[in-house]
Amino acid sequence: MSDLNSKAKVFNAAMAPRLDKLYASPQIVEQRRRLRELILAKPGETGVDIGCGLGHLSCELAREVMPGGRLLAIDVSADMVAGVTERAQREGLADLIETRLGDATALDLPDASVDFVVAVQSYSYVPNVEQAIAEAARVLRPGGRLAVLETDWDMCVYESEDAAQMRRIFDGRWRFAHWQLPRQLHRMFHNAGLRLDKTEAYPLLETRYDPDSFGVGLIAIARNAAVRNGVNALEADAWVADICSRQRDGEYFFCANRFMFVAVK
Repeated sequence: MSDLNSKAKVFNAAMAPRLDKLYASPQIVEQRRRLRELILAKPGETGVDIGCGLGHLSCELAREVMPGGRLLAIDVSADMVAGVTERAQREGLADLIETRLGDATALDLPDASVDFVVAVQSYSYVPNVEQAIAEAARVLRPGGRLAVLETDWDMCVYESEDAAQMRRIFDGRWRFAHWQLPRQLHRMFHNAGLRLDKTEAYPLLETRYDPDSFGVGLIAIARNAAVRNGVNALEADAWVADICSRQRDGEYFFCANRFMFVAVK
């Protein structure tokens, strides 16, 4: 998966229920809380959520800019944009949240027009991340904040009977543009004229098999994406069976390391 068109094909209406469950898992709810603490959205501010997905973070941020603020939710997937619109209406936030189809490298916004931009697991799908960060810097007001959360997928592991097999699954799964992006973001912020202000590591760590956890929810997504990218389906199914068999105490382990950054204009 190497471009936004690929992202739009994967993050579609058929995927929405599975994504909704992942985003509601305790680890991701806590991730959003920590990220919001770093963003420090204030009443009356204008913010942009790039790659908004189903709008969980958009709705939470919209409440924080009340009264007088607004939140623009942008995604390349029409299905995701429709999902945000529906969520905003359901949560009584339709007047605060504007939704748009859009590209992170070409935001349809005036210069210096917003107080914060947030991109969670979005820039890794953008072929030209430096251009996307420069575009975020362009639309930020002086003192505005760019908050980015990304995973270093080299640091994502399950306990597995066959470590080489797991690596083949993951090598197939994470074939998008930038799978080690956190290591490069500081330089990209600097090149865009932004000052790195805050950083935080957030490990998604699980030592117990829980069907409602993020790690267990990720198994099927990783399997399907690996097969789409050329991994043999029988091998992928064998990997899934191995991981899902680890339900007794002491057998299951999952960890993915995520990194949060806030850069200031």
